[in-house]
Amino acid sequence: MTSEVLLSNIIPFAGSGLVGYAIGFALKKVLKWILIIVGFLAGMFFLGVQLLQKYGYVNAVNWDKLGNDTSTQIQHWVTNADITNLHGLFHTFGIPVSSGLGLGVLAGFVRTR
Repeated sequence: MTSEVLLSNIIPFAGSGLVGYAIGFALKKVLKWILIIVGFLAGMFFLGVQLLQKYGYVNAVNWDKLGNDTSTQIQHWVTNADITNLHGLFHTFGIPVSSGLGLGVLAGFVRTR
């Protein structure tokens, strides 16, 4: 294998690996804040419903129906998610870029605090 062929595969792999690491790092930070915000909002919603029930504005909350409806909606979103375009995206990039990007995202997501 000549050095030109080797270099033409290493540079895209390394560059996409660095970009992937940055994406993984940013993804972890953003997901952390999203989970904090969603947890806070869910807690405030639950607290609000409990206060409404305590002061008599709401007689009873059908928690089973609320849980079942929420679960059904989430399952609907998951089954209708379209990930077929992701395959085409990695196929277009090629093996060195997509593997470097994938490993970089994984390393950036796992290794950051």
